[in-house]
Amino acid sequence: MRTCIEMLAVGFLLMDPCLGLAKDPTLPLPIRTEELNSTKVGEIREFWVSLPDQYATSGEKYPALYMMDGELNFTSGVIGGIRYLEYLGEIPEFIIVGIKNTNRSRDIFPEEVTYADGSKAGGRANQYLDFLREELIPYIDKTYRTEPYRVLYGTSNTAFTAVYALFRNPDLANAYIAASATLYVSPFHDDRDKIIQAYKGGKRQLCLVMGEKDLPTILSLNGALKEKINAFAPSGLSCRFVVIENGEHVPANALIEGLRGVFAGWAIPYPLMEEDFPQIKAQVENRLEKYGISGKIPENRLEEFVEVLLGEKKLEKAIAVIEYQVQNYPHSASARVGLGDVYRQMGQPARAREYYKQALTLDPANTAAATNMKELEK
Repeated sequence: MRTCIEMLAVGFLLMDPCLGLAKDPTLPLPIRTEELNSTKVGEIREFWVSLPDQYATSGEKYPALYMMDGELNFTSGVIGGIRYLEYLGEIPEFIIVGIKNTNRSRDIFPEEVTYADGSKAGGRANQYLDFLREELIPYIDKTYRTEPYRVLYGTSNTAFTAVYALFRNPDLANAYIAASATLYVSPFHDDRDKIIQAYKGGKRQLCLVMGEKDLPTILSLNGALKEKINAFAPSGLSCRFVVIENGEHVPANALIEGLRGVFAGWAIPYPLMEEDFPQIKAQVENRLEKYGISGKIPENRLEEFVEVLLGEKKLEKAIAVIEYQVQNYPHSASARVGLGDVYRQMGQPARAREYYKQALTLDPANTAAATNMKELEK
């Protein structure tokens, strides 16, 4: 296994998303380049990792997003779009893994397919999925702080691979996003109804994304898959169907809209308001049951809310919000500073000093806590 850190300039990746050409992607800043010697596919597999902005300091665990066709999808534009959705609070923050192709045409289908021109593809999808499930995912879970929640993303032929993975190894991911999936592949197409009816993979989400101007077979077969899943209604499996206006095959924003579909209802309204706060807490606390992953109100949003309450002289309510912050961010020094500041305003220096000390224990370099402690000692 090899790991290195890369810092690369932002540029453009010009490539037909239907082609599995081996070309390095335009990478975001910074990324980690790693590789595994896979026994499942019998070769060295390279992949890239992008970590959330606060990964190094937060101590938090994060869900993981696995992108197939890494050299096509793991780009500054795509990852920047994901990070922006995270910033807006529309989705949770992700560890993003881009899997580079070696022989894409072999990995996409479980059985070998012969095209009209005599060329062949497929035959190694089962081994490729075993590589993901038994080698790559365990490595990422061991190396990084991951939540037990994963998204698998594929485009065009690898979107078929994502759909196939859902029914072959449903525990590989919690949500599957397939952009312009090529579902005419046999025997999946011929056995589709039986495959759906036999599903016993528990709670999983499938999001089928395509362009309004996509290939007719893509639109019709993806629509038929959605209809059959709805009709047979296998326990635990839900399916969303997203058509992007004016989009063509594998629209550029397919993953963004797919994530929005998977996490519809995740976002909470900002700024936080006193009258809505109990309902917002309930919404956040219900995320685990609804999505399969827990989520928190961002700490900076809680701090903004506290400032509003303090400005309105609602000190007891401010304390309640900061205590909620401490409960959700137990390693937060700023929360302890906040409690110290409020108790100081309330004329309780002993309690204020206690929380400033806690803040300095968590973060000895916290200047606010140190300064306020000195002022209390005057």
